[in-house]
Amino acid sequence: MKLNNYLFLLIIGFTMLAAACKKGEPLQKEPVKVVKVSITGSTTVPLEFIYKDSIIASVDLASRENFIREVLLPVSNQSSEISIREAGTTNVIDSHTVPSSPFKQNLSVYYDGSQTYEKSITYQLKGFAMAGELEFLVDEKLVHTGTLKIEKNLTIYVNENKERQFTVRKKGETTNLLTKTVTSSPSTGQSLKFFFDGTRLVDNIEIKPPANPENMSVTAQFATTFTIASAGALFKGGDVDAVFYIRNSAGVVTVPSPEIRIKMPASGAFVTFELPPLPNSTSFYTYDICEVGSDALPYTDFLVANIFPPKLNKGKLGEIKFGSSYFEAGAAKLILMQDMMALKSSPAAEKGRYFFGKILDLSQYFQ
Repeated sequence: MKLNNYLFLLIIGFTMLAAACKKGEPLQKEPVKVVKVSITGSTTVPLEFIYKDSIIASVDLASRENFIREVLLPVSNQSSEISIREAGTTNVIDSHTVPSSPFKQNLSVYYDGSQTYEKSITYQLKGFAMAGELEFLVDEKLVHTGTLKIEKNLTIYVNENKERQFTVRKKGETTNLLTKTVTSSPSTGQSLKFFFDGTRLVDNIEIKPPANPENMSVTAQFATTFTIASAGALFKGGDVDAVFYIRNSAGVVTVPSPEIRIKMPASGAFVTFELPPLPNSTSFYTYDICEVGSDALPYTDFLVANIFPPKLNKGKLGEIKFGSSYFEAGAAKLILMQDMMALKSSPAAEKGRYFFGKILDLSQYFQ
């Protein structure tokens, strides 16, 4: 009887073993795969990364810029997900699929507090606001403000093959002075170089060296200071000529040959021209503002004109100076050209109202 029982149990055992060893039914489970995920990016708020209900990585405010986290994750043949949420909340802001291969994988996250992006680009902001304060916005969100010298490398988040809108406006106003497009590529090299005179904004300013290395290249904009009659005179408007002279330390004025006469547009656009070398170290350039094609003054409504009648300056007043230098061969300069007025009471034959040019050297802000 006992022998029959043993035989029965043995037969059952072999039967179960045979059933377990059928094709497609291995005795052991499939080995677990592992992938390595590198998590990089930047964020304005702390983040947590969740995988299979566990926090696998986190980012706090102290390390929010250009963070790097590397994690090893077990995966199956089917894809899994990493959920991204604001730290300490259940607010999932994005998710990322983790496939079973390759072993090394990347996850880039750039979060501005309201939306995630795939890339980060560096946008160079460089310019000068002569008057007023400017606001710089990305998709209507304020990212920077500034006045006078403005130099800032902005970090802008953007999705692959997408664009964002970059605008500039005067603080307190809603009208855009400029609108540009920011693209996802290249990650560096996109920029705005500008000059703002208080009313107009000019961008894409390039300072190019002179074609003749003995000369000095000048990129200039003209803006009159005589916009109200109470200033002593009123600018007529329109294009003007900047007529250049050379004066030495003894006050002797000479006219360059050939004449240097540069037309300055009323639009405020920048004009590039070259000045030849000065004859010696005691000489310097000066200029007058005249009507186009003549030496006539582009002003009207003179105050007390019977006492101080308007007279042509012809280079007798004013000077062009760059720091401690009057001329730099091979240099490229960016200047704002303006007009000034001086009253001269003696000698009697020269009594009058003289208009002459002055400059504001902006070169240092665009180097």
